[in-house]
Amino acid sequence: MKIPNAHKLPRLCSWAALTAIFCLATSGEVNADEVRGTADTDLATVTSKVSRNAVQVAEPLTLELTVTAAVGSQVDFPSLGKTLGNFDVTDQIDRADVPTSNDLNQRVWTRRLTLESIVTGDAEIPALEIMVRHKNNTQTLKSGAVAVHVASVLEDRADPTQFRDIQSVVDVAVPQPISRAWLWWTLGSAGGVAVSALLFMAVAKRKAWMTPQAWAIRELEVLRNSDAMKSIDSDTVTENLTTILRDYLELQFNIAAPVQTTKELQQVVETGKYLSAETTKRFFDLFDHSDLARFAGLKLTRAELTLALDDAQRLIEQALIRSGEVR
Repeated sequence: MKIPNAHKLPRLCSWAALTAIFCLATSGEVNADEVRGTADTDLATVTSKVSRNAVQVAEPLTLELTVTAAVGSQVDFPSLGKTLGNFDVTDQIDRADVPTSNDLNQRVWTRRLTLESIVTGDAEIPALEIMVRHKNNTQTLKSGAVAVHVASVLEDRADPTQFRDIQSVVDVAVPQPISRAWLWWTLGSAGGVAVSALLFMAVAKRKAWMTPQAWAIRELEVLRNSDAMKSIDSDTVTENLTTILRDYLELQFNIAAPVQTTKELQQVVETGKYLSAETTKRFFDLFDHSDLARFAGLKLTRAELTLALDDAQRLIEQALIRSGEVR
């Protein structure tokens, strides 16, 4: 039996395969120039990421160091000047002790550097040493050195003094026009499928995301049922309560709460008017009582600890209602 247009089937399959590969490549989030490295110990894990491994002169690139360690750890990044190797440091952003969404017992510390260089050739971002302390253990993690090529803006240009010989006239066969309507239909269909998949993933991710208020209330409930609460360990309970309140303020209002003193944090909240004056006062009354228990040796009873947790939850719920985010 004769199959119409049978000679076109291999070409059609090839185009369909190329289209599928194109859609998969464009729907991902991995940068081909991105350079990653990881080092870990029993205390922490450090991940280094460079946005590009080849740049032109004075073209910025970013180096991001991410340290993941247990709650209660102390992470010290090295002090940097205005240069790092052959690169100028034009910007530095640090974020400390940020909760992770997938593990309640882990925290994340991040340093993001913006680098530039006016020296052409093969350069290297040197390794950096990061100190991690947890309880009585201290370890030093070392990020790997990264090679970066800095190209001149004059590289890879044609030499104007080198002329090509003029060739004689060459007869070229004129190709017959080929209809590619099927290609546009295939690309359109594949693109529609890809867009639908991305929308589905975005909706699913949005549903799975937890608001700062819901996270804080869940953490308070975990603290209510903790061993420290059962044994009336006021030092541990008040320390965890302070950490939850600071993390909530940072997640809700994008404040660097974990690295500020109580007075500095109160001034930021009052200046930004993130909460009402009454709610702000009650928030920092809780901080003051917790500081007395932690640093002045004030021992609280079970009833007093329970009252402090109840007050914290009511304040978070009132702040949620005031900001109009109740769903």
